[in-house]
Amino acid sequence: MAMKIWELHGLRLDGAIRSTPEGEADVSGLVFSEKAYLLAVRDFRPAELVACIEERGAIAVAHELVAYYEAVEAAASHGGRSLVFARGSGPEPTLRRSDEVSAPAFSASISAPGR
Repeated sequence: MAMKIWELHGLRLDGAIRSTPEGEADVSGLVFSEKAYLLAVRDFRPAELVACIEERGAIAVAHELVAYYEAVEAAASHGGRSLVFARGSGPEPTLRRSDEVSAPAFSASISAPGR
């Protein structure tokens, strides 16, 4: 069975990046679909993502990434694709690429548990 690219990245980062049971990328508690992960690592090194999430938390970094990819410059350089919050199978914040979800399926905001 072939390894996913994030599993290879995780080997260099002491397991901070791994696959979820559903086959998505779990980066220190922030879940990315395969397409979302590949989009994010075009602009940010895997070690940068891990460090940011460990420093600021998964929800804060998810908000920052959504805002980054909504910017006009980023959208133009990525063919209009952005990252969006989407419903995942677990409690972790989940990001997908905008072309993976229908408009009603994702929310523009997410809040921390208990808020």
